[in-house]
Amino acid sequence: MDEREVLRAWRDLFHGKGASPDALTKAETLLDSLSGESPLHLRLANELEELKNGSAKPAKKRAAPKRAATPKAI
Repeated sequence: MDEREVLRAWRDLFHGKGASPDALTKAETLLDSLSGESPLHLRLANELEELKNGSAKPAKKRAAPKRAATPKAI
């Protein structure tokens, strides 16, 4: 399995779903298929650790930029 396939499978595991024990086990198997020196392996290992710890935070919505007050005419 190449990195592109691993990344696609990783997204399929967690897209719109919680981190079930089965998904976590499958994610570990995907990580094992990558070289330990691979930047993707390092990134996904960190993401998996966050998922296991429950500290993964959902993406925040960005607030609309505040408009600057316009100067009043004298």
